[in-house]
Amino acid sequence: MPKKIVVPEPEDNIKFIDVHCHLPFPRPRNDRLPTNREQFKNYFNMGGQYLITSTIDMDTLNLTLKFIKESDKNFGFTCGWAPQTVTYTPKDKYDIEWKKWVEYINGNNDKFLAIGEIGLDFHHAKTLEKRNKQIEVFRMILELTKDYNKPYVLHVRNAAEHEFDRKYPKHRFNKKDGVNREILNIIKEFDISPQKIMWHCFSGPEEFGRTLPSQGFTLSVPSSAYGFDRWRKATKLSPLDSLVTETDSYYQHPYKRGPINIPSNARYAIAAIAYSHKISQKLVSEKTIENAKRFFKLDIID
Repeated sequence: MPKKIVVPEPEDNIKFIDVHCHLPFPRPRNDRLPTNREQFKNYFNMGGQYLITSTIDMDTLNLTLKFIKESDKNFGFTCGWAPQTVTYTPKDKYDIEWKKWVEYINGNNDKFLAIGEIGLDFHHAKTLEKRNKQIEVFRMILELTKDYNKPYVLHVRNAAEHEFDRKYPKHRFNKKDGVNREILNIIKEFDISPQKIMWHCFSGPEEFGRTLPSQGFTLSVPSSAYGFDRWRKATKLSPLDSLVTETDSYYQHPYKRGPINIPSNARYAIAAIAYSHKISQKLVSEKTIENAKRFFKLDIID
């Protein structure tokens, strides 16, 4: 029986930046999490330096705009239209909400840090029709925003084997790196610099953890890398200069799957990187903060 891997806990007083969470976010009433305000306060009390939340549609954008009025110090957001939004928004609502989102990004370029999360998710889109729709919208977003001089935050999720489109079994979208390759082809098509692109919650395949940084992409390591070896392996070969940390809260808990995560758990991503790279947590903290500040052009206020 293989020996259980024990990753050291995050050290006391470690500093961190969560580059991708969902706070505020609609949650079930019985999730037992601290309130949005409590999570925000605890994040900075525990060593958070700057907090970046991600919107995925108009509902989360409006929640964030309301929240940020009360908490704008060292707090920013990325403005996204997530692939899940493309797949699950009811048809009678989609066009109306899309127009509102386009109107917002066109008129408020100075309000948000990046475009995202956007991308492709073939776990949620399981048919060729739904996958092509996500690709169509992804291209539309890049066309709309390519001259904004903003970085991009990508949601990239390949289809697992049990999620293959059985109607088209030999289609390239069914490959284990089908989404990765489709994303790369579209980025090349729009001539977008890899230096402007972050792969949020990077999950592999492993070889991309080495090849993407060599092209200039930034990879975000989630807090779940602390408790799951496959997440640590995804960026084990990635240079520290290419890595940032996130929680994707309230998803991607450090110890288990499920919607129970909080932004201050970004320190677990630091512990995971330190373990996989055999370096100190202090060094990981310093470099990932530096990388986040550079990528998002953050101005941290004391």
